[in-house]
Amino acid sequence: MKIKLPVTLYQRILSILSFLLLIGQLLCLILRWNSLPDEIPTHFGLNGQADAYGPKGSLVILPVITILIYLLMIFVEKFPELWNVPGHVTPRNIGWIYGNTKSMLVTLRFAVTIIFFYINYCSVFCRDLGAWFTPVFLLLTAGPMVFFIWRAVHFNK
Repeated sequence: MKIKLPVTLYQRILSILSFLLLIGQLLCLILRWNSLPDEIPTHFGLNGQADAYGPKGSLVILPVITILIYLLMIFVEKFPELWNVPGHVTPRNIGWIYGNTKSMLVTLRFAVTIIFFYINYCSVFCRDLGAWFTPVFLLLTAGPMVFFIWRAVHFNK
């Protein structure tokens, strides 16, 4: 059964912001390309400090990964009938349960684009990520999943 979900204002705003961050990541790299040093940070440790360096061409990988994840998440959002959703789905709550799950996916897409934008920015400007990056990264990725799954499980209880 094909499920058609409406797009909420929340989902629309986060989708636009995700797209803008993706474009920003590409522009940041393109505009700074000629002024980049030949060797740039390519990996950061848990403490946010650069611990590996490589040629500036390796920076192209970040936007490519971001675009692939971005497109994959949009693709997954288009097929809610394939989702394994949390909570008990009934004819009465199917719209809310699937809408909640779509909001979770849109939020995660936004979180991923923020994370990759920031990593790209730090690499392009040869800065460390900061010691706070790992806990914030975990919060940005796990937080929405915990919140939206909790909402789905506790819906109508």
